[in-house]
Amino acid sequence: MTIPKLELQGCLLGTRMLKFVQANHSISITKRILWTDSSIALSWIRADPRNYRPFVANRVGEILETTTADEWRWVPSESNAADEATKWGSGPYFSRDSKWFNGPDFLVLPEADWPRPTNPVVDTPEEVRSSVFLHATWESVIAYERFSKWERLQRSVAYVLRFINNARKKGEKNSGRLTQPELSAAEVHILRHVQMEAFPDEVATLQNNQTLTEDKRETIDRSSIIYQLMPMMDKQGLMRQNSRIAPAKNLHYSVRFPVILPRKHRCTELIVEQYHRLYRHANSETVVNEVRQVYVIPKLRSVVKAVSRSCQFCKVRKALPTIPPMAPLPQARLAISVRPFSYVGVDYFGPLLVKQGRANVKRWIALFTCLTVRAVHLEVAYNLSAASCVSCIRRFVCRRGAPVEFFSDNATNFRGVDRSLREQINDGVTATFTSANTKWTFIPPSAPHMGGAWERLVRSVKAAIGDAYTEGKLNDEGLHTVIVEAEGIVNTRPLTYLPLDSAESEALTPNHFLLGSSNGIKQPSVDIESQQGTSRDSWNHIQRNLNRFWQRWLKEYLPVIRKQSKWFEESRSVKAGDLVLIADEGRYRN
Repeated sequence: MTIPKLELQGCLLGTRMLKFVQANHSISITKRILWTDSSIALSWIRADPRNYRPFVANRVGEILETTTADEWRWVPSESNAADEATKWGSGPYFSRDSKWFNGPDFLVLPEADWPRPTNPVVDTPEEVRSSVFLHATWESVIAYERFSKWERLQRSVAYVLRFINNARKKGEKNSGRLTQPELSAAEVHILRHVQMEAFPDEVATLQNNQTLTEDKRETIDRSSIIYQLMPMMDKQGLMRQNSRIAPAKNLHYSVRFPVILPRKHRCTELIVEQYHRLYRHANSETVVNEVRQVYVIPKLRSVVKAVSRSCQFCKVRKALPTIPPMAPLPQARLAISVRPFSYVGVDYFGPLLVKQGRANVKRWIALFTCLTVRAVHLEVAYNLSAASCVSCIRRFVCRRGAPVEFFSDNATNFRGVDRSLREQINDGVTATFTSANTKWTFIPPSAPHMGGAWERLVRSVKAAIGDAYTEGKLNDEGLHTVIVEAEGIVNTRPLTYLPLDSAESEALTPNHFLLGSSNGIKQPSVDIESQQGTSRDSWNHIQRNLNRFWQRWLKEYLPVIRKQSKWFEESRSVKAGDLVLIADEGRYRN
Protein backbone atom coordinates (compact mmCIF):
# COMPACT_ATOMS: atom_id res chain seq x y z
CA MET A 1 0.00 0.00 0.00
CA THR A 2 1.67 3.24 -1.17
CA ILE A 3 1.11 6.78 0.13
CA PRO A 4 -0.87 7.90 -2.98
CA LYS A 5 -3.17 4.89 -2.55
CA LEU A 6 -3.74 5.80 1.13
CA GLU A 7 -4.51 9.37 0.12
CA LEU A 8 -6.99 8.04 -2.48
CA GLN A 9 -8.58 6.03 0.30
CA GLY A 10 -8.93 9.30 2.25
CA CYS A 11 -10.66 10.89 -0.74
CA LEU A 12 -13.05 7.94 -0.84
CA LEU A 13 -13.85 8.36 2.87
CA GLY A 14 -14.51 12.08 2.27
CA THR A 15 -16.87 11.19 -0.56
CA ARG A 16 -18.80 8.76 1.62
CA MET A 17 -19.03 11.39 4.42
CA LEU A 18 -20.32 13.94 1.91
CA LYS A 19 -22.99 11.51 0.78
CA PHE A 20 -24.02 10.74 4.37
CA VAL A 21 -24.21 14.41 5.44
CA GLN A 22 -26.18 15.39 2.37
CA ALA A 23 -28.64 12.54 2.88
CA ASN A 24 -29.27 13.30 6.59
CA HIS A 25 -29.13 17.16 6.71
CA SER A 26 -32.11 19.43 6.37
CA ILE A 27 -30.20 22.34 4.86
CA SER A 28 -30.54 22.68 1.10
CA ILE A 29 -27.06 22.35 -0.39
CA THR A 30 -26.42 24.08 -3.71
CA LYS A 31 -22.64 23.75 -4.03
CA ARG A 32 -20.09 21.16 -2.88
CA ILE A 33 -16.31 21.39 -2.73
CA LEU A 34 -13.95 18.57 -1.71
CA TRP A 35 -10.30 19.21 -0.86
CA THR A 36 -7.18 17.06 -1.04
CA ASP A 37 -3.52 17.90 -0.76
CA SER A 38 -2.51 14.91 -2.94
CA SER A 39 -1.86 16.00 -6.48
CA ILE A 40 -1.57 12.33 -7.56
CA ALA A 41 -4.97 11.39 -6.13
CA LEU A 42 -6.44 14.53 -7.71
CA SER A 43 -5.00 13.55 -11.12
CA TRP A 44 -6.52 10.07 -10.76
CA ILE A 45 -9.96 11.54 -9.99
CA ARG A 46 -9.82 13.91 -12.97
CA ALA A 47 -8.74 11.15 -15.41
CA ASP A 48 -10.56 8.18 -16.93
CA PRO A 49 -10.57 5.36 -14.35
CA ARG A 50 -10.26 2.77 -17.14
CA ASN A 51 -6.67 3.90 -17.65
CA TYR A 52 -5.56 2.58 -14.24
CA ARG A 53 -5.15 -0.69 -12.46
CA PRO A 54 -8.13 -2.27 -10.61
CA PHE A 55 -7.30 -0.81 -7.15
CA VAL A 56 -7.29 2.80 -8.37
CA ALA A 57 -9.94 2.29 -11.03
CA ASN A 58 -12.52 0.81 -8.60
CA ARG A 59 -12.09 3.61 -6.01
CA VAL A 60 -12.06 6.41 -8.54
CA GLY A 61 -15.22 4.93 -10.04
CA GLU A 62 -16.98 5.00 -6.66
CA ILE A 63 -15.83 8.62 -6.08
CA LEU A 64 -17.18 9.74 -9.45
CA GLU A 65 -20.52 8.07 -8.78
CA THR A 66 -21.20 10.61 -5.99
CA THR A 67 -19.14 13.63 -7.06
CA THR A 68 -17.78 15.19 -10.21
CA ALA A 69 -14.19 15.96 -11.07
CA ASP A 70 -14.91 19.74 -11.04
CA GLU A 71 -15.92 19.59 -7.35
CA TRP A 72 -12.45 18.49 -6.29
CA ARG A 73 -9.86 21.14 -5.45
CA TRP A 74 -6.26 21.06 -4.35
CA VAL A 75 -5.02 22.52 -1.06
CA PRO A 76 -1.36 23.00 -0.16
CA SER A 77 -0.09 20.89 2.72
CA GLU A 78 0.72 23.93 4.88
CA SER A 79 -2.92 25.14 4.48
CA ASN A 80 -4.57 21.77 5.01
CA ALA A 81 -6.80 21.94 8.08
CA ALA A 82 -6.87 18.14 8.44
CA ASP A 83 -3.16 18.13 9.28
CA GLU A 84 -3.97 19.90 12.57
CA ALA A 85 -5.14 16.59 13.99
CA THR A 86 -2.46 14.36 12.47
CA LYS A 87 0.73 16.41 12.26
CA TRP A 88 2.24 17.84 15.47
CA GLY A 89 3.98 21.11 15.16
CA SER A 90 5.05 23.89 17.55
CA GLY A 91 1.44 24.60 18.88
CA PRO A 92 -0.75 25.95 20.18
CA TYR A 93 -3.08 23.22 19.05
CA PHE A 94 -6.81 23.69 18.44
CA SER A 95 -6.74 27.37 19.50
CA ARG A 96 -9.44 29.74 18.37
CA ASP A 97 -7.19 31.01 15.58
CA SER A 98 -6.43 27.45 14.40
CA LYS A 99 -7.23 26.32 10.84
CA TRP A 100 -9.23 23.52 12.41
CA PHE A 101 -11.99 26.00 13.29
CA ASN A 102 -11.47 28.77 10.72
CA GLY A 103 -10.22 26.94 7.69
CA PRO A 104 -7.43 28.10 5.34
CA ASP A 105 -6.89 31.80 4.90
CA PHE A 106 -7.52 31.72 1.13
CA LEU A 107 -11.16 30.77 1.61
CA VAL A 108 -12.08 34.45 2.01
CA LEU A 109 -10.55 35.23 -1.35
CA PRO A 110 -12.35 34.85 -4.71
CA GLU A 111 -12.27 31.33 -6.28
CA ALA A 112 -9.94 32.55 -9.00
CA ASP A 113 -7.30 33.15 -6.34
CA TRP A 114 -7.60 29.69 -4.79
CA PRO A 115 -4.45 27.56 -5.10
CA ARG A 116 -3.91 25.19 -8.03
CA PRO A 117 -1.40 22.29 -8.43
CA THR A 118 1.90 23.72 -9.61
CA ASN A 119 3.24 20.45 -11.10
CA PRO A 120 0.41 18.38 -12.62
CA VAL A 121 1.07 14.63 -12.58
CA VAL A 122 1.40 13.22 -16.10
CA ASP A 123 2.26 9.56 -15.44
CA THR A 124 1.95 7.30 -12.42
CA PRO A 125 2.91 3.66 -11.76
CA GLU A 126 -0.77 2.72 -11.51
CA GLU A 127 -1.48 3.80 -15.07
CA VAL A 128 -2.10 0.96 -17.55
CA ARG A 129 0.16 1.61 -20.47
CA SER A 130 -1.10 0.54 -23.86
CA SER A 131 1.39 -1.52 -25.84
CA VAL A 132 1.55 -2.05 -29.57
CA PHE A 133 2.90 -5.33 -30.94
CA LEU A 134 4.47 -4.88 -34.33
CA HIS A 135 4.83 -8.02 -36.40
CA ALA A 136 6.38 -7.52 -39.80
CA THR A 137 5.45 -10.11 -42.43
CA TRP A 138 6.83 -10.70 -45.88
CA GLU A 139 4.09 -10.99 -48.43
CA SER A 140 5.25 -12.89 -51.46
CA VAL A 141 4.42 -11.60 -54.90
CA ILE A 142 4.70 -15.12 -56.35
CA ALA A 143 1.79 -17.53 -55.84
CA TYR A 144 3.80 -20.73 -55.56
CA GLU A 145 0.73 -22.86 -54.88
CA ARG A 146 -0.56 -22.18 -58.39
CA PHE A 147 2.31 -24.08 -60.01
CA SER A 148 2.66 -27.85 -60.21
CA LYS A 149 6.14 -27.95 -61.80
CA TRP A 150 9.37 -26.05 -61.23
CA GLU A 151 9.80 -25.44 -64.98
CA ARG A 152 6.46 -23.63 -65.22
CA LEU A 153 7.27 -21.44 -62.23
CA GLN A 154 10.69 -20.58 -63.61
CA ARG A 155 9.41 -19.73 -67.08
CA SER A 156 6.52 -17.65 -65.72
CA VAL A 157 8.87 -15.54 -63.58
CA ALA A 158 11.25 -15.23 -66.56
CA TYR A 159 8.49 -13.77 -68.72
CA VAL A 160 7.56 -11.30 -65.96
CA LEU A 161 11.17 -10.18 -65.63
CA ARG A 162 11.41 -9.81 -69.43
CA PHE A 163 8.35 -7.58 -69.40
CA ILE A 164 9.84 -5.41 -66.63
CA ASN A 165 13.15 -5.09 -68.47
CA ASN A 166 11.43 -4.27 -71.77
CA ALA A 167 9.34 -1.61 -70.03
CA ARG A 168 12.53 0.05 -68.77
CA LYS A 169 14.34 -0.18 -72.08
CA LYS A 170 14.15 2.55 -74.68
CA GLY A 171 15.71 0.59 -77.50
CA GLU A 172 15.23 -2.92 -78.85
CA LYS A 173 13.00 -5.18 -76.78
CA ASN A 174 13.59 -8.87 -75.99
CA SER A 175 11.18 -11.25 -77.67
CA GLY A 176 10.90 -14.84 -78.85
CA ARG A 177 11.89 -17.84 -76.81
CA LEU A 178 13.42 -17.46 -73.39
CA THR A 179 17.19 -17.57 -73.29
CA GLN A 180 19.36 -19.35 -70.77
CA PRO A 181 20.46 -16.09 -69.06
CA GLU A 182 16.81 -15.14 -68.60
CA LEU A 183 16.00 -18.52 -67.06
CA SER A 184 19.02 -18.27 -64.75
CA ALA A 185 18.00 -14.78 -63.66
CA ALA A 186 14.47 -16.04 -62.94
CA GLU A 187 15.88 -18.89 -60.85
CA VAL A 188 18.04 -16.51 -58.79
CA HIS A 189 15.06 -14.17 -58.33
CA ILE A 190 12.84 -17.03 -57.09
CA LEU A 191 15.45 -18.43 -54.70
CA ARG A 192 16.19 -14.98 -53.30
CA HIS A 193 12.52 -14.36 -52.56
CA VAL A 194 12.15 -17.80 -50.96
CA GLN A 195 15.06 -17.09 -48.62
CA MET A 196 13.64 -13.69 -47.68
CA GLU A 197 10.32 -15.35 -46.80
CA ALA A 198 11.81 -18.22 -44.79
CA PHE A 199 14.87 -16.51 -43.22
CA PRO A 200 14.13 -12.76 -42.97
CA ASP A 201 16.35 -12.12 -39.92
CA GLU A 202 19.29 -14.06 -41.31
CA VAL A 203 19.07 -12.32 -44.69
CA ALA A 204 18.87 -8.89 -43.04
CA THR A 205 21.90 -9.66 -40.87
CA LEU A 206 24.02 -10.80 -43.80
CA GLN A 207 22.98 -7.82 -45.92
CA ASN A 208 23.95 -5.40 -43.13
CA ASN A 209 27.30 -7.11 -42.73
CA GLN A 210 28.15 -6.30 -46.34
CA THR A 211 28.21 -2.57 -45.50
CA LEU A 212 30.02 -2.91 -42.16
CA THR A 213 33.64 -3.47 -41.36
CA GLU A 214 34.78 -6.88 -40.24
CA ASP A 215 35.07 -5.91 -36.57
CA LYS A 216 31.47 -4.57 -36.46
CA ARG A 217 29.66 -7.38 -38.28
CA GLU A 218 26.79 -9.15 -36.55
CA THR A 219 26.42 -12.92 -36.21
CA ILE A 220 23.46 -15.18 -36.92
CA ASP A 221 21.30 -15.95 -33.91
CA ARG A 222 22.22 -19.26 -32.32
CA SER A 223 18.57 -20.33 -32.26
CA SER A 224 18.39 -20.17 -36.06
CA ILE A 225 18.03 -23.53 -37.84
CA ILE A 226 20.77 -22.54 -40.30
CA TYR A 227 23.24 -21.33 -37.66
CA GLN A 228 25.43 -24.40 -38.04
CA LEU A 229 25.57 -23.95 -41.82
CA MET A 230 27.62 -20.73 -41.40
CA PRO A 231 25.62 -18.92 -44.10
CA MET A 232 27.23 -16.36 -46.39
CA MET A 233 25.81 -13.94 -48.96
CA ASP A 234 27.07 -14.17 -52.54
CA LYS A 235 27.18 -11.41 -55.16
CA GLN A 236 23.68 -12.28 -56.40
CA GLY A 237 22.11 -11.89 -52.97
CA LEU A 238 21.69 -15.63 -52.32
CA MET A 239 22.49 -17.26 -49.00
CA ARG A 240 24.91 -20.15 -49.42
CA GLN A 241 26.61 -22.56 -47.06
CA ASN A 242 30.22 -21.76 -46.31
CA SER A 243 31.45 -25.36 -46.54
CA ARG A 244 34.84 -26.88 -45.77
CA ILE A 245 35.45 -27.81 -49.41
CA ALA A 246 35.55 -24.16 -50.48
CA PRO A 247 39.29 -24.29 -51.41
CA ALA A 248 38.61 -27.01 -54.05
CA LYS A 249 38.92 -24.83 -57.17
CA ASN A 250 38.25 -27.70 -59.57
CA LEU A 251 34.66 -28.11 -58.31
CA HIS A 252 31.69 -26.09 -59.47
CA TYR A 253 30.77 -23.04 -57.39
CA SER A 254 27.33 -24.44 -56.49
CA VAL A 255 28.94 -27.65 -55.18
CA ARG A 256 31.36 -25.76 -52.95
CA PHE A 257 28.75 -23.25 -51.82
CA PRO A 258 25.27 -24.82 -52.10
CA VAL A 259 22.18 -22.64 -51.84
CA ILE A 260 20.25 -22.81 -48.55
CA LEU A 261 16.53 -23.53 -48.88
CA PRO A 262 13.82 -24.03 -46.23
CA ARG A 263 12.31 -27.45 -45.70
CA LYS A 264 8.63 -26.43 -45.53
CA HIS A 265 8.14 -24.35 -48.65
CA ARG A 266 6.26 -24.96 -51.87
CA CYS A 267 9.25 -23.92 -53.97
CA THR A 268 11.43 -26.53 -52.25
CA GLU A 269 8.84 -29.18 -53.05
CA LEU A 270 8.80 -28.13 -56.72
CA ILE A 271 12.60 -28.35 -56.96
CA VAL A 272 12.68 -31.80 -55.34
CA GLU A 273 9.78 -32.93 -57.55
CA GLN A 274 11.77 -31.84 -60.61
CA TYR A 275 14.67 -34.08 -59.61
CA HIS A 276 12.21 -36.85 -58.82
CA ARG A 277 10.87 -36.72 -62.39
CA LEU A 278 14.31 -36.16 -63.92
CA TYR A 279 15.58 -39.46 -62.51
CA ARG A 280 12.45 -41.39 -63.57
CA HIS A 281 10.86 -41.72 -60.15
CA ALA A 282 13.91 -43.62 -58.91
CA ASN A 283 14.69 -44.51 -55.33
CA SER A 284 14.88 -41.74 -52.79
CA GLU A 285 18.62 -41.93 -52.22
CA THR A 286 19.34 -41.07 -55.88
CA VAL A 287 17.22 -37.94 -55.63
CA VAL A 288 18.78 -37.01 -52.27
CA ASN A 289 22.28 -37.34 -53.69
CA GLU A 290 21.55 -35.16 -56.73
CA VAL A 291 19.73 -32.43 -54.79
CA ARG A 292 22.61 -32.17 -52.30
CA GLN A 293 24.96 -31.24 -55.14
CA VAL A 294 23.25 -27.85 -55.52
CA TYR A 295 21.06 -27.16 -52.47
CA VAL A 296 21.18 -27.52 -48.69
CA ILE A 297 17.73 -28.46 -47.33
CA PRO A 298 17.25 -29.45 -43.67
CA LYS A 299 15.82 -32.98 -43.30
CA LEU A 300 16.05 -33.53 -47.04
CA ARG A 301 15.12 -37.22 -46.92
CA SER A 302 11.75 -36.50 -45.34
CA VAL A 303 11.06 -33.92 -48.07
CA VAL A 304 11.96 -36.41 -50.80
CA LYS A 305 9.73 -39.08 -49.28
CA ALA A 306 6.83 -36.63 -48.98
CA VAL A 307 7.21 -35.64 -52.65
CA SER A 308 7.35 -39.30 -53.67
CA ARG A 309 4.17 -40.06 -51.72
CA SER A 310 2.33 -37.18 -53.40
CA CYS A 311 3.52 -38.12 -56.92
CA GLN A 312 0.52 -39.37 -58.90
CA PHE A 313 2.67 -41.54 -61.17
CA CYS A 314 4.17 -43.30 -58.15
CA LYS A 315 0.71 -43.70 -56.61
CA VAL A 316 -0.53 -45.50 -59.70
CA ARG A 317 2.59 -47.63 -60.05
CA LYS A 318 2.65 -48.68 -56.39
CA ALA A 319 -1.11 -48.97 -55.92
CA LEU A 320 -2.31 -52.04 -54.06
CA PRO A 321 -5.86 -53.34 -53.64
CA THR A 322 -7.63 -52.28 -50.47
CA ILE A 323 -8.26 -55.66 -48.84
CA PRO A 324 -10.69 -55.84 -45.91
CA PRO A 325 -10.05 -58.18 -42.96
CA MET A 326 -10.57 -61.89 -43.57
CA ALA A 327 -14.28 -62.64 -43.53
CA PRO A 328 -15.93 -65.32 -41.35
CA LEU A 329 -16.27 -68.79 -42.86
CA PRO A 330 -19.56 -69.59 -44.60
CA GLN A 331 -22.11 -71.82 -42.91
CA ALA A 332 -21.30 -74.64 -45.33
CA ARG A 333 -17.79 -74.93 -43.85
CA LEU A 334 -19.18 -75.23 -40.31
CA ALA A 335 -22.08 -77.68 -40.78
CA ILE A 336 -21.80 -80.25 -37.96
CA SER A 337 -23.06 -83.84 -38.09
CA VAL A 338 -24.30 -83.68 -41.66
CA ARG A 339 -23.87 -86.26 -44.39
CA PRO A 340 -20.64 -85.81 -46.36
CA PHE A 341 -21.13 -83.93 -49.64
CA SER A 342 -24.17 -82.08 -48.31
CA TYR A 343 -22.46 -78.81 -49.28
CA VAL A 344 -20.38 -79.22 -52.41
CA GLY A 345 -17.93 -77.00 -54.23
CA VAL A 346 -17.56 -77.72 -57.97
CA ASP A 347 -14.72 -76.83 -60.30
CA TYR A 348 -13.12 -77.97 -63.56
CA PHE A 349 -9.44 -78.28 -64.35
CA GLY A 350 -7.55 -79.51 -67.36
CA PRO A 351 -7.46 -80.32 -70.18
CA LEU A 352 -5.57 -83.64 -70.06
CA LEU A 353 -4.57 -85.35 -73.29
CA VAL A 354 -5.53 -89.03 -73.67
CA LYS A 355 -4.93 -91.46 -76.51
CA GLN A 356 -7.86 -92.50 -78.67
CA GLY A 357 -6.54 -94.63 -81.45
CA ARG A 358 -3.82 -92.64 -83.13
CA ALA A 359 -5.25 -89.29 -82.07
CA ASN A 360 -4.95 -87.33 -78.86
CA VAL A 361 -8.17 -85.94 -77.43
CA LYS A 362 -8.85 -83.60 -74.54
CA ARG A 363 -10.46 -84.56 -71.28
CA TRP A 364 -11.34 -82.41 -68.27
CA ILE A 365 -11.68 -83.35 -64.61
CA ALA A 366 -14.74 -82.26 -62.62
CA LEU A 367 -13.82 -81.90 -58.96
CA PHE A 368 -16.50 -82.11 -56.27
CA THR A 369 -15.39 -81.29 -52.74
CA CYS A 370 -17.32 -81.51 -49.49
CA LEU A 371 -16.95 -78.09 -47.89
CA THR A 372 -17.42 -79.54 -44.39
CA VAL A 373 -15.16 -82.61 -44.19
CA ARG A 374 -12.96 -81.58 -47.20
CA ALA A 375 -13.40 -84.86 -49.09
CA VAL A 376 -13.12 -84.89 -52.92
CA HIS A 377 -14.91 -86.74 -55.68
CA LEU A 378 -13.53 -86.74 -59.25
CA GLU A 379 -15.36 -87.29 -62.54
CA VAL A 380 -14.09 -87.21 -66.14
CA ALA A 381 -15.77 -84.61 -68.38
CA TYR A 382 -15.49 -85.15 -72.13
CA ASN A 383 -16.09 -81.49 -73.00
CA LEU A 384 -17.00 -78.15 -71.38
CA SER A 385 -20.65 -78.15 -72.42
CA ALA A 386 -23.56 -77.95 -69.99
CA ALA A 387 -24.77 -81.41 -71.10
CA SER A 388 -21.43 -82.98 -70.18
CA CYS A 389 -21.54 -81.17 -66.83
CA VAL A 390 -25.02 -82.58 -66.19
CA SER A 391 -23.69 -86.09 -66.82
CA CYS A 392 -20.86 -85.57 -64.34
CA ILE A 393 -23.26 -84.28 -61.68
CA ARG A 394 -25.64 -87.22 -62.24
CA ARG A 395 -22.82 -89.72 -61.72
CA PHE A 396 -21.75 -87.82 -58.62
CA VAL A 397 -25.28 -87.74 -57.15
CA CYS A 398 -25.80 -91.43 -57.79
CA ARG A 399 -22.66 -92.28 -55.82
CA ARG A 400 -22.62 -89.60 -53.11
CA GLY A 401 -26.25 -88.50 -52.79
CA ALA A 402 -28.02 -85.27 -53.68
CA PRO A 403 -26.39 -82.23 -52.01
CA VAL A 404 -28.19 -79.40 -50.27
CA GLU A 405 -26.23 -76.65 -52.05
CA PHE A 406 -23.68 -76.34 -54.85
CA PHE A 407 -20.98 -73.63 -54.87
CA SER A 408 -19.01 -72.74 -57.99
CA ASP A 409 -17.59 -69.91 -60.06
CA ASN A 410 -19.43 -68.27 -62.97
CA ALA A 411 -18.40 -70.69 -65.74
CA THR A 412 -20.92 -70.95 -68.59
CA ASN A 413 -21.46 -74.71 -68.12
CA PHE A 414 -22.30 -74.17 -64.41
CA ARG A 415 -24.68 -71.36 -65.35
CA GLY A 416 -26.34 -73.68 -67.85
CA VAL A 417 -26.78 -76.45 -65.28
CA ASP A 418 -28.30 -74.00 -62.79
CA ARG A 419 -30.68 -72.66 -65.43
CA SER A 420 -31.76 -76.19 -66.40
CA LEU A 421 -32.31 -77.05 -62.72
CA ARG A 422 -34.49 -74.00 -62.10
CA GLU A 423 -36.53 -74.58 -65.28
CA GLN A 424 -37.37 -78.14 -64.25
CA ILE A 425 -38.33 -77.04 -60.73
CA ASN A 426 -40.52 -74.22 -62.07
CA ASP A 427 -42.28 -76.69 -64.40
CA GLY A 428 -43.11 -78.90 -61.41
CA VAL A 429 -40.79 -81.67 -62.56
CA THR A 430 -38.23 -83.05 -60.15
CA ALA A 431 -34.75 -82.68 -61.57
CA THR A 432 -33.26 -85.90 -62.86
CA PHE A 433 -29.86 -85.28 -61.33
CA THR A 434 -30.56 -83.41 -58.05
CA SER A 435 -33.29 -83.07 -55.49
CA ALA A 436 -35.97 -80.40 -55.66
CA ASN A 437 -34.39 -78.56 -52.67
CA THR A 438 -30.90 -78.29 -54.14
CA LYS A 439 -29.66 -74.70 -54.50
CA TRP A 440 -26.79 -73.40 -56.62
CA THR A 441 -24.69 -70.47 -55.36
CA PHE A 442 -22.15 -68.62 -57.50
CA ILE A 443 -19.22 -66.64 -56.11
CA PRO A 444 -18.84 -63.03 -57.37
CA PRO A 445 -17.14 -62.58 -60.76
CA SER A 446 -13.39 -61.87 -60.76
CA ALA A 447 -13.08 -63.17 -57.19
CA PRO A 448 -11.36 -66.57 -57.46
CA HIS A 449 -10.07 -66.26 -53.88
CA MET A 450 -13.63 -66.89 -52.69
CA GLY A 451 -13.38 -70.34 -54.24
CA GLY A 452 -10.18 -71.21 -52.42
CA ALA A 453 -11.88 -74.23 -50.81
CA TRP A 454 -11.83 -76.08 -54.13
CA GLU A 455 -8.98 -74.26 -55.88
CA ARG A 456 -6.49 -75.59 -53.31
CA LEU A 457 -7.75 -79.14 -53.79
CA VAL A 458 -7.33 -78.78 -57.56
CA ARG A 459 -3.65 -78.29 -56.92
CA SER A 460 -3.51 -81.32 -54.60
CA VAL A 461 -5.22 -83.54 -57.23
CA LYS A 462 -2.89 -82.27 -59.95
CA ALA A 463 0.08 -83.20 -57.78
CA ALA A 464 -1.37 -86.68 -57.18
CA ILE A 465 -1.95 -87.44 -60.87
CA GLY A 466 1.12 -85.61 -62.17
CA ASP A 467 3.42 -88.63 -62.02
CA ALA A 468 1.06 -90.66 -64.20
CA TYR A 469 1.99 -88.63 -67.30
CA THR A 470 5.74 -88.97 -67.00
CA GLU A 471 5.87 -92.15 -69.13
CA GLY A 472 3.46 -91.19 -71.90
CA LYS A 473 -0.21 -90.42 -72.43
CA LEU A 474 -3.02 -92.58 -70.99
CA ASN A 475 -6.18 -93.82 -72.62
CA ASP A 476 -9.65 -93.24 -71.19
CA GLU A 477 -9.55 -96.36 -69.06
CA GLY A 478 -6.18 -95.45 -67.62
CA LEU A 479 -7.35 -91.90 -66.93
CA HIS A 480 -10.37 -93.18 -64.97
CA THR A 481 -8.09 -95.42 -62.93
CA VAL A 482 -5.63 -92.58 -62.23
CA ILE A 483 -8.23 -90.09 -61.04
CA VAL A 484 -9.87 -92.64 -58.74
CA GLU A 485 -6.48 -93.39 -57.22
CA ALA A 486 -5.80 -89.66 -56.89
CA GLU A 487 -9.18 -89.28 -55.21
CA GLY A 488 -8.23 -91.94 -52.65
CA ILE A 489 -4.85 -90.31 -52.03
CA VAL A 490 -6.31 -86.85 -51.46
CA ASN A 491 -9.05 -88.22 -49.19
CA THR A 492 -6.38 -89.89 -47.07
CA ARG A 493 -4.60 -86.60 -46.27
CA PRO A 494 -4.73 -85.51 -42.60
CA LEU A 495 -7.05 -82.63 -41.77
CA THR A 496 -5.06 -81.81 -38.62
CA TYR A 497 -1.55 -82.28 -37.34
CA LEU A 498 -0.43 -85.85 -36.70
CA PRO A 499 -0.78 -86.72 -33.01
CA LEU A 500 2.44 -87.46 -31.16
CA ASP A 501 1.08 -88.62 -27.83
CA SER A 502 0.27 -92.15 -28.96
CA ALA A 503 1.59 -94.28 -31.76
CA GLU A 504 -1.74 -96.09 -32.07
CA SER A 505 -3.85 -92.97 -32.73
CA GLU A 506 -4.08 -91.44 -36.19
CA ALA A 507 -4.93 -88.03 -37.59
CA LEU A 508 -8.46 -87.26 -38.74
CA THR A 509 -8.91 -87.59 -42.54
CA PRO A 510 -11.88 -87.21 -44.94
CA ASN A 511 -11.93 -91.00 -45.38
CA HIS A 512 -12.94 -91.35 -41.73
CA PHE A 513 -16.31 -89.85 -42.66
CA LEU A 514 -16.59 -91.75 -45.95
CA LEU A 515 -15.13 -95.20 -45.19
CA GLY A 516 -14.73 -95.29 -41.41
CA SER A 517 -10.92 -95.22 -41.47
CA SER A 518 -8.13 -93.31 -43.16
CA ASN A 519 -7.20 -96.04 -45.68
CA GLY A 520 -10.62 -97.68 -46.06
CA ILE A 521 -9.60 -100.92 -44.31
CA LYS A 522 -12.33 -102.09 -41.96
CA GLN A 523 -11.54 -102.14 -38.26
CA PRO A 524 -11.52 -105.50 -36.45
CA SER A 525 -15.02 -106.65 -35.47
CA VAL A 526 -16.08 -106.02 -31.91
CA ASP A 527 -16.42 -109.03 -29.62
CA ILE A 528 -19.99 -108.46 -28.58
CA GLU A 529 -20.09 -111.18 -25.91
CA SER A 530 -16.84 -110.10 -24.20
CA GLN A 531 -17.56 -106.33 -23.94
CA GLN A 532 -20.40 -105.61 -21.61
CA GLY A 533 -22.52 -102.60 -22.49
CA THR A 534 -21.72 -102.66 -26.21
CA SER A 535 -24.76 -102.54 -28.49
CA ARG A 536 -25.47 -105.70 -30.47
CA ASP A 537 -26.70 -103.66 -33.39
CA SER A 538 -23.83 -103.01 -35.82
CA TRP A 539 -25.64 -99.92 -37.10
CA ASN A 540 -25.40 -98.36 -33.66
CA HIS A 541 -21.72 -99.25 -33.62
CA ILE A 542 -21.17 -97.37 -36.92
CA GLN A 543 -23.12 -94.38 -35.66
CA ARG A 544 -21.05 -94.35 -32.51
CA ASN A 545 -17.87 -94.26 -34.57
CA LEU A 546 -19.23 -91.44 -36.72
CA ASN A 547 -20.12 -89.46 -33.62
CA ARG A 548 -16.61 -90.00 -32.36
CA PHE A 549 -15.23 -88.66 -35.67
CA TRP A 550 -17.43 -85.60 -35.44
CA GLN A 551 -16.29 -84.98 -31.89
CA ARG A 552 -12.70 -85.09 -33.10
CA TRP A 553 -13.68 -82.79 -35.99
CA LEU A 554 -14.98 -80.27 -33.45
CA LYS A 555 -11.98 -80.48 -31.14
CA GLU A 556 -9.13 -80.88 -33.63
CA TYR A 557 -10.19 -79.41 -36.99
CA LEU A 558 -12.30 -76.37 -36.06
CA PRO A 559 -9.54 -74.71 -33.95
CA VAL A 560 -7.23 -74.98 -36.99
CA ILE A 561 -9.55 -73.09 -39.35
CA ARG A 562 -10.59 -70.62 -36.64
CA LYS A 563 -7.36 -68.61 -36.82
CA GLN A 564 -7.00 -65.81 -39.37
CA SER A 565 -3.88 -66.19 -41.49
CA LYS A 566 -3.76 -62.74 -43.18
CA TRP A 567 -5.65 -59.46 -43.74
CA PHE A 568 -5.75 -58.46 -40.09
CA GLU A 569 -6.18 -54.66 -40.35
CA GLU A 570 -9.28 -52.64 -41.05
CA SER A 571 -9.12 -50.82 -44.40
CA ARG A 572 -11.10 -47.84 -45.59
CA SER A 573 -13.86 -48.81 -47.97
CA VAL A 574 -13.80 -47.35 -51.44
CA LYS A 575 -16.27 -44.46 -51.66
CA ALA A 576 -17.72 -42.34 -54.43
CA GLY A 577 -15.18 -39.79 -55.60
CA ASP A 578 -12.07 -41.90 -54.89
CA LEU A 579 -9.51 -42.30 -57.66
CA VAL A 580 -9.14 -46.03 -58.31
CA LEU A 581 -7.20 -48.18 -60.74
CA ILE A 582 -9.41 -50.89 -62.25
CA ALA A 583 -7.74 -54.27 -62.81
CA ASP A 584 -9.96 -56.00 -65.33
CA GLU A 585 -8.88 -58.43 -68.05
CA GLY A 586 -11.60 -57.06 -70.32
CA ARG A 587 -10.24 -53.49 -70.19
CA TYR A 588 -7.05 -51.85 -71.35
CA ARG A 589 -4.35 -51.63 -68.71
CA ASN A 590 -4.07 -48.48 -66.56
